[in-house]
Amino acid sequence: MKQIFIVGHGGLDKLQLRESPDPDPVRGEIRIRVKASGVNFADILARQGLYPDAPKLPCVIGYEVSGTVDATGPDVDPSWVGRDVFALTRFGGYSDVVIVPQKQAFAKPASLSHEQAAAIPVNYLTAWQLLVVMGALRPEETVLIHNAGGGVGLASRALAIPSLNPILQPSDKAQPTTE
Repeated sequence: MKQIFIVGHGGLDKLQLRESPDPDPVRGEIRIRVKASGVNFADILARQGLYPDAPKLPCVIGYEVSGTVDATGPDVDPSWVGRDVFALTRFGGYSDVVIVPQKQAFAKPASLSHEQAAAIPVNYLTAWQLLVVMGALRPEETVLIHNAGGGVGLASRALAIPSLNPILQPSDKAQPTTE
């Protein structure tokens, strides 16, 4: 498999393509031939040496992928093979082959490209966790979304369902008031 490693902190020159043998799934896991990987703010911070949760260097980062399952662990339903999925990875997503627990993979809707599906897990699950689980957002409540133009912000806007929840977002056109 091919993987993009961070070999030092800094700019793009600290990324290095390396090859290694394809991993094999074990109990509870599936193997995905990756067609698209998400790139998140945490990935950029890790490369710059500013992300405290990043693995020790050299490392392969990446939290989300989309692709096709080509192998399953011994206790996973073999009907997963051939399915297009998107998945959460705990690092390792900058690879053309990943192993993930089957419970972290989801069927890719046919209406989405692999690139679109790879952008879902981190942004939408973070937004859902913040709005619904932690924030307990209910219909007819108003929500203020800061940085509504970033990945999590855009996902939050979509999940808040503007017809049910009025959305307030800071605007660069807003003028300060002296009242």
